Amino acid sequence: MAEQSHDADASLSEVVDGLREASAGEPADVAARVALIRSLRHAIVKRLEPVLAAVMRDAGKVRTEALLTDVLPTLEQLRHYEREAPKALRSEHRKGSLLFLGGTARVEYMPYGIVLVIAPWNNPFQLAMVPAASALLGGNAVVIKPSERTPRVAAELRACFEQAGIGTSLVRVVEGGPEVVQGLVAGRPDLVFFTGGTAGGQAVLHLAADHLIPAVLELGGKDPMVVFADADLRRAARAAVYGAFAHDGQHCISVERLYVEAPAYDQLASDVAAGAMQLARGRDISDRLPAPTSERVQRQIASSLKAGARLLTTCPNGVPALPAVLADVRHDMPIMRQECFGPVVAVVPFRDEAEAVALANDSEFGLNASLWTGDRSRARRVASQLQSGCVCINDVLINAGHPSLPFGGVKRSGLGRYHGSEGLLAFVQPKALFERRRPAPEEIHWFPYDDGLTQMTEDLIRLRYGRSNGLLGWLRGWRLLRQQRVARLRRVRADRSQGSSHGDWRQGLS
Repeated sequence: MAEQSHDADASLSEVVDGLREASAGEPADVAARVALIRSLRHAIVKRLEPVLAAVMRDAGKVRTEALLTDVLPTLEQLRHYEREAPKALRSEHRKGSLLFLGGTARVEYMPYGIVLVIAPWNNPFQLAMVPAASALLGGNAVVIKPSERTPRVAAELRACFEQAGIGTSLVRVVEGGPEVVQGLVAGRPDLVFFTGGTAGGQAVLHLAADHLIPAVLELGGKDPMVVFADADLRRAARAAVYGAFAHDGQHCISVERLYVEAPAYDQLASDVAAGAMQLARGRDISDRLPAPTSERVQRQIASSLKAGARLLTTCPNGVPALPAVLADVRHDMPIMRQECFGPVVAVVPFRDEAEAVALANDSEFGLNASLWTGDRSRARRVASQLQSGCVCINDVLINAGHPSLPFGGVKRSGLGRYHGSEGLLAFVQPKALFERRRPAPEEIHWFPYDDGLTQMTEDLIRLRYGRSNGLLGWLRGWRLLRQQRVARLRRVRADRSQGSSHGDWRQGLS
């Protein structure tokens, strides 16, 4: 029921237009959408085996990795949203103000309309399904453009939506490369959600900007892990191996920079290297790294070694084994500046807390960070100084899957957030409503303007926002304002009843 591809004769713009027309009659209330997401969750579980097979084949993941980083976080987020969406998206009353007495203020949330979700290849099921489900809960219809590298996952997305009873009037899956993205954005969806590299995100943002389409961008990272000497160093070493090399370092939040306090540096670097060399291909990481990725990572390593870095892992036949661990790395080396997105981590010592923060923040990226210390006060103090959208204390990677926490980056790591209640609000637009409970015939600030209104407004500003003149002065000021208000309303009403002693002030508006 979800569309397999666009018609050869139909333009990509017509895909968006057709979905806009088809979705017009679909219920947009939260209760109906929650029921759809519950059915979708059940459908994913029923299709677990084919979903896993598709992710393993397309993304090159071992079975456990596919379960842990594609299927499990997707199901947990959907289940959380089934409970959270009715609360997060309900109409909300806002506090009043003295200037708005006699009125009520509230916020309602309305759908954008058509949301285009552009998903990457590395976590292809999760990073298509979670934003699509979030958009559906907000009352939208969705076009999903999976990576051209994941055709089997694209087929499973369609199958899951079909089995859940979510038809082409709400979700369409359109396959293809960058030219398809360009055509879909030209169709003017109402919101674009992109996950991928920074260069791709910039290109999509440029396309969206041409049509004034808002965009949420989840981009790359150069994520630091900071380990103080008082941390549980054995646990930290195992965490560094997992954080750097799960899925061969091809998560956007993979640990790429490992900073260790000087007294613990040598031992921790040695332990991480030992752990990297114990990883088994086919069990812990994929059987084989794609050739383009391997070649790119080897070039990064070779450049670093030539500049003076030291390889802590094995180098059979003169070729560094992957995963690889580097030491004696300078911060001006490309491997410390550019996103690697592969199985290599660089280990760097630091002297003190200030230097640790400075090194961690010395990057144009700011997606995720991992912080390790036995001192809870220091953990919170340092975490608040890190220029990162997310921080995980005494753990690694797992925070990105917490369903209640927003996920997203700062600097060149993206714009906007998803997951958590913030992730639901990312797919709706707030509508502000103000209502007069008992409308009076006149409002004090309406035309005609006169000197009395000007003076009263100036007195109000001084009294409400200026320095206090003491309680008696405050009481006298408010009594005077009340008298001015009464006089103003009497004067305006008298003008109306007498045909206006100011002349027909309405003539000045014509």
